[in-house]
Amino acid sequence: MNWNKICQFCGNRFVAKKITTKYCSDDCAKKFYKKRKRDEKIQASDKDLEAQFKGYDIEEIQKKDYLSIKEVMLLLNISRTSIYRMLKDGRLSKLEDFKAVRIRKVDLGDILFRQKAENNEEKHYNLPYFCDDNYYTINEVVDAFKMSSGSFYHLCKKHNVPKIPKGKNVYVPKNLVNIIFNNE
Repeated sequence: MNWNKICQFCGNRFVAKKITTKYCSDDCAKKFYKKRKRDEKIQASDKDLEAQFKGYDIEEIQKKDYLSIKEVMLLLNISRTSIYRMLKDGRLSKLEDFKAVRIRKVDLGDILFRQKAENNEEKHYNLPYFCDDNYYTINEVVDAFKMSSGSFYHLCKKHNVPKIPKGKNVYVPKNLVNIIFNNE
């Protein structure tokens, strides 16, 4: 006997041979299974996040002048390892008078402000019209400024100099290269 059913995943009508069939095809069944598992993982991570926030009120944390590592984690939404890396690098400073590690909230503001400023500093550079007068080849730069190609590639990466491959040569804008070497 056959039953007319509607697929629970795609919503299409199909004829089922069993009364317990829920999906029109094996593909729909697999896709629904993946979706169900994905939703279960999301719910589990949400529960973990709620468990982390339990006992911590964000408004109370924001009122404090000195914060623990866990409070900084919750406030900035970064991992414990990242906080310890910032302490080691010197981007954050810890207070020595306490038994546990305490961080001043003022220092966190400096880090957030510095990160926003660094993101704003990234400029979009409009490339000049492509002709030999406006561009150096990598070999010309290496010869003219007497440096190795590796160190020039490092400078290009550091200063975000665009490289344009044309044929067998790679070109870089003359004005950017001149600015870099005038500053260094």
